[in-house]
Amino acid sequence: MIPKRCKRLIEVDFPIAQVSRHAVREKSVRHGHPSTLHIWWARRPLAACRAVLMGLLLPDPADPACPEEFKARARELLGEVRGRPGQRDLDLRKALLQFIGNFANWDLSANPQFLRVARELIRAAHPEETPLIVDPFAGGGSIPLEALRLGCEAFASELNPVACLILKVLLEDIPRHGPALAE
Repeated sequence: MIPKRCKRLIEVDFPIAQVSRHAVREKSVRHGHPSTLHIWWARRPLAACRAVLMGLLLPDPADPACPEEFKARARELLGEVRGRPGQRDLDLRKALLQFIGNFANWDLSANPQFLRVARELIRAAHPEETPLIVDPFAGGGSIPLEALRLGCEAFASELNPVACLILKVLLEDIPRHGPALAE
């Protein structure tokens, strides 16, 4: 478990330029994107939600309180999707930020290797229990959807009945029934 005194990665740095580019590009994706399910006026870009969640869930490896077990596992995992990071903690921080920035790309959001590495990084940071992500005003469901994609548990609620229906379809029905739901 990440000690409370250990900073999260998002507290020290974030690949905002790269994530922003991917979020802008994602707006033009039409095939297979949740935005095609229903027009939602305040839909958050999935790229940004995925990147922010990873930044919140992972510790800063350059923080002295960061567990050594996490650093070792992160170096090993990142070596599978890019060159193995250097031994300095700042090199590992840079590699994690690069991974987060790359994973914000819509084309990589369902890539099995990137998904596995992202989920394993989160498991390495939270070995005792799966993180629970709570979104009390989930709207179009971008945050809980990305939490589920990252292997976390998600709790979403909404006051708007249309948003509730969108959430149910997006988070329950589509994962349960898959392509058969479209038929």
